Amino acid sequence: MSLATFFYANENNILALIVFAIVIAFVLWNRKKFSIEGKILFIYRTKLGLKIMQRLSKYKRIINVYAIIGVIAAVASIGFMLYLLIPYLNLMMSHPSSTPAALDLVLPVSGVPGIVGVPIFYWLIALIVVVALHEGSHGIVALSKKIKLKASGFGFFLAFLPLAFVEPNEKQFEKASRFDRLKVLSAGSFTNIILGILFLVIYLLLSNYIVAIHAVSFAPLALQVISVVPNSPAANASLPVNATITQINGQQFSTVLQAESKLSVIPGRYINLTTSSGVVYDIKTTYNASINTTNHSYIGIYAGFIATEPAQFLISPISQNAYPNNNATSQTLYWFDGLFLWIAIISLGLGLANFLPIFYITDGCKIVNELLGYTIKDKKLLWNATNGVIIFFSVFFLFLTPLGTLLFSHL
Repeated sequence: MSLATFFYANENNILALIVFAIVIAFVLWNRKKFSIEGKILFIYRTKLGLKIMQRLSKYKRIINVYAIIGVIAAVASIGFMLYLLIPYLNLMMSHPSSTPAALDLVLPVSGVPGIVGVPIFYWLIALIVVVALHEGSHGIVALSKKIKLKASGFGFFLAFLPLAFVEPNEKQFEKASRFDRLKVLSAGSFTNIILGILFLVIYLLLSNYIVAIHAVSFAPLALQVISVVPNSPAANASLPVNATITQINGQQFSTVLQAESKLSVIPGRYINLTTSSGVVYDIKTTYNASINTTNHSYIGIYAGFIATEPAQFLISPISQNAYPNNNATSQTLYWFDGLFLWIAIISLGLGLANFLPIFYITDGCKIVNELLGYTIKDKKLLWNATNGVIIFFSVFFLFLTPLGTLLFSHL
């Protein structure tokens, strides 16, 4: 393998290492300007952004309404995440071999199990935007409640993962009403959710525009057979598990709708499935009353769509098989489409995750403590209850990661 081939195959990982090396070198070179907290946080205190936050904090009525909605969103998000993840955890426990982990880290690396890879520059830009607006929202709401900010700034977790922060006056924060404290604590993650939804809409609009002006080309899709139902038409035709279907009735397909259209024949008719090895399977369809709600054909396979060519990005914008045309306009629009997608994914992910009370590091830990404080007046009992909730959510969170998949597969 040549050096150029190796670099192309590992481009994102190499660029990520270079960026992290530059960040670590910057921290070490300026280490006297950083304060180290807990041996893992490198904090650089500044007054950056405080004047802008001060100006924006004057719109007290609007900010108060926004902050109240943020508190409601915090409670709703915790309930929503439990509603989604508890059934999924049960699925992971009952079918560990076929159910992927619900939660993965999003990092600028590829080829590492348990990590969703993202291009390094997408990751950096998205993280800077998301974290800056998160902390800015905390600061604006705090200032609107007459809680002064001692500092703002940036830093690094473990010397290379970027973070931003605002540092309120602790005494003023504690003297504020419980509801005002909840408003301050909820504002950051609520802004992330709003930002995520906004960029998701922008991404969808831009994707449709790119497709409409034919700035992308679509490579053929394939169907990867995950399982075959016993005694089904597919099983009777000896269609093997893990077969890759590249043609349906002798034709390729580039969208899910195209594939579904080719598979939707009248029960009793034959469907020809051609695999990547060139073998053709003639399958006589039937009607399955327990599955079909309409008079559509049934062949008895579970399959997933995959791209037949390697994706240009680790997760492609628009779809997994869309590729920009070879001109500056198409490439630029496609790049920004991917950026907007990743800002949406990272912003929504961080916003929802930060509402959860996990590992004593999220805003959700303090939010739960404040919520429990409405009914539990004894401070010791309050912290015991808070600790119990945090431990529960932290264990629950770990079970939903690849560590949980590994554990369940050995039980």
